[in-house]
Amino acid sequence: MLPALVACGGGPQKAGGQIKWEDDNLLAVAFLGYYDSFGAFENSPSYVSLTKAFPQIVEAAQVEAGIGRELYLVVPRDPMATLAVDEDGEYVTDDNRRVFYRSEEGKPVLILNNWYEENSLVVCTDNEGRSTLYTPGIDDRGTLKVPKDDSVLDISLPMPKPLEGYTFFDYGDDGDGHDFGIRLSLKAGQPILTSSAAPLTYFGFDEDSIVEADGDKVFSGINGLCKGVFLGTIGQDYNPVACVVMEDGSVKTCGIFYAMQHGEPALGAALPGFKDVTGLESGGGGLVDLGDGDSFYEYVTIYALDARGGRTELPYFLDGGIYYGRDDEYIYEISLTPEWRYNVLCISREDYSPHEGYSGSFMETEWEEDHREYTFRREHCMFIGDEGFEYDYKPLTGSCKVLVRGMVYEMELSGSDVLPSGLRIQNENDLEESIYAD
Repeated sequence: MLPALVACGGGPQKAGGQIKWEDDNLLAVAFLGYYDSFGAFENSPSYVSLTKAFPQIVEAAQVEAGIGRELYLVVPRDPMATLAVDEDGEYVTDDNRRVFYRSEEGKPVLILNNWYEENSLVVCTDNEGRSTLYTPGIDDRGTLKVPKDDSVLDISLPMPKPLEGYTFFDYGDDGDGHDFGIRLSLKAGQPILTSSAAPLTYFGFDEDSIVEADGDKVFSGINGLCKGVFLGTIGQDYNPVACVVMEDGSVKTCGIFYAMQHGEPALGAALPGFKDVTGLESGGGGLVDLGDGDSFYEYVTIYALDARGGRTELPYFLDGGIYYGRDDEYIYEISLTPEWRYNVLCISREDYSPHEGYSGSFMETEWEEDHREYTFRREHCMFIGDEGFEYDYKPLTGSCKVLVRGMVYEMELSGSDVLPSGLRIQNENDLEESIYAD
């Protein structure tokens, strides 16, 4: 029995952190953007500016309502109000409803919710007995939904203005007119990937290797709000790459084919050196007809256009894949993605169970035939604690030199405990022997 929700663009209602309450308001709510976790939010470029606009963020309790990625700030008007955050959704009843949070102190809360119909129900009762039930949500334009009874005040900042001409892209057809079935659109400040498994099988993808390719998919790794999207290709073959311009003018990318084969689409970290980007475009290459029925695809790339008139090629990691290494204690599984993300899983050689995991971003600084050099930023650490897995979101930076010895790579690291220095690794496709062998 929720109050009817309607789209209402309340806009900013505050000055100097003070909320301008109206007579019937019991709650003030702001939609803050899309974040994978509270750790990702606190390490995002938008965190500082948002805490200046909303000082309540610093003192707010953090509530994970399921596995949501929409982040809301909820501020009770009455400091003595009772506030609860319960589970809500199509299959939630009074008998199975989970309670995520409950307080009688009227404290502000940050709520991550709304992922595949997993929502939260905010129940607020003030000191005079007035109550409201509210499910945080936004419409297709990114406007906060609020009840008609004015019990909820919208204090959200305006959505970033979309870049003109960068809200929808179709990857198009191949040389024979076959549709790839890949489209990218901007919706309510987030990129949406639409794809179909059927066209991809025509282009050589085994159906078993495509992970839930049909339908609309939301990217992870947004960690903020987007204002532009672009679909192009990088390389000498068909290789769709999604590019996203963030609200601060930085750029994130995702290799679509890699994402479909390995899981959900995930944006990498913001590419270093790209600021105030106003658009993107493809450059070079094209389908070249050799005249004898054969053809080849020249190298194509993507350029970012900035407010100063610059045109800069986007870096792309072409050696993405799974690599393995081992020492006396662990087997190391290292995943490197085209969008400069890495994931490391440390598996015990004694019982073959995961003991530690690390993830973050990296960037190439030098490339030679016999060695490569990288810098990296560890953003997330998972390790076995007293009560199961624990997490650490403290950033850690370092550098890595990779010595190339045929199909074996020897890593020399500094400034990190992610991997032991001197570890020898191999791509899973080039393993000379089982990595699990003694």
